[in-house]
Amino acid sequence: MNKLTLPILILATLSISPAKAEEALDPQQLFDEAMQMRASGEIFAAIETFELILSRQPGLQRARLELAVAYHQARRFYDAREQLMKVYNDPDTPETVKLTITAYLAQLGSDEKAVGKRTSSSVFVSTGLFTDSNVNLGPTIETVTANSRETSGSGLVAMASYSHVSRATGPFINNQKPVNLSWHSQATVYGKMHTGEENEYNLHVLGLSTGPEMISHKDWRAAFNVKIDKIYFGGDPYSFNIGLNPSFTLIYGDTEVLFENLTTVRDYSLDTGLNGVARMYGLGVTHFFKHQTMAVEGGLRYHNNGADAQFLHSDGAEVYVGGQVPLWLGARGYLQLSNRAFVYAEADLNNTLHPATARDESETRSTLGVSHDFREGMLKSWSLNGQLAHTRNNSNLDEFDYDRNVIEMNLRRYFY
Repeated sequence: MNKLTLPILILATLSISPAKAEEALDPQQLFDEAMQMRASGEIFAAIETFELILSRQPGLQRARLELAVAYHQARRFYDAREQLMKVYNDPDTPETVKLTITAYLAQLGSDEKAVGKRTSSSVFVSTGLFTDSNVNLGPTIETVTANSRETSGSGLVAMASYSHVSRATGPFINNQKPVNLSWHSQATVYGKMHTGEENEYNLHVLGLSTGPEMISHKDWRAAFNVKIDKIYFGGDPYSFNIGLNPSFTLIYGDTEVLFENLTTVRDYSLDTGLNGVARMYGLGVTHFFKHQTMAVEGGLRYHNNGADAQFLHSDGAEVYVGGQVPLWLGARGYLQLSNRAFVYAEADLNNTLHPATARDESETRSTLGVSHDFREGMLKSWSLNGQLAHTRNNSNLDEFDYDRNVIEMNLRRYFY
């Protein structure tokens, strides 16, 4: 956006006379709050507040113009143009303001064209430290054996990913509610390296995902991803997974309803009996409020973990809840809780400790974290994230009954 255009537009709007305010609403106070939100980078919260003002006072044209600027910053170009034209077509709008709007529309079109480039890329990096009270669990719970002993460890964790988006030249459906089509691809490298004698528990993952996404403005979005993961555990190849991940999200104002599925073919390097198809089906609800600075979510998932060895084949349900809240400027806190109950198909007849007992267990996970975005200084555009994750697994078999605490702190950033 042209740095001169924005202040010129704001100064020009001062000459517009607002409609009579309702007694029950203080539009000036809300307007000041919205301007502060927008100035501090809370664009979506500012949009919601401007929309609230206009729902009560549709004649406040200055608020309408500032809403257009917020839409512009959020890259909602259609909405920005719509608000500008409402002011332009108002017979009470002075000619000087119309001239300013005309200039701003030209800038809007230029920015929309730049954003509308068919391809874009981004890089995400994260690096930090961790400490783990029970490192020998491995990438899946099935790696636990009767000889396993609780072992703590600490080390380094790092992740880097490259994302590429290719967009269609125009709406997929050209009507009042166009559907935008794009293709998203991402390559990811993840590493969890222990600094002590626990190198046999090092974990590395190479991942690739690709697939289309469709978005209908304010109504729904859908995606279909193909996911490929190569996992290394203890420095050796562990498994090769291929997954299909369709999802569909309905949008009702500040509420989103997610339907998801993940079907994964798992091929393990060793003959562990774990080879098979794992399926997950989920239904989740997320609600945003307080000018979209807060959110709560909850949902249900059903898991079917297929395996060649029937004593490793399990079915179970998962319930999860979570949320995030603002803590201070640039920071937010989040909490996630989940409980999964699993029943295994049959007993492990090779287990001399429990030769006739099938596993029956429940797992409770809780994650508490804080993330802070730096807006100035040497770490500008970086985020500092710290979290504590606790896992409690209750099982009828002693070797699968355990606790685990993982503390992690990392710095992360997106590069566009």
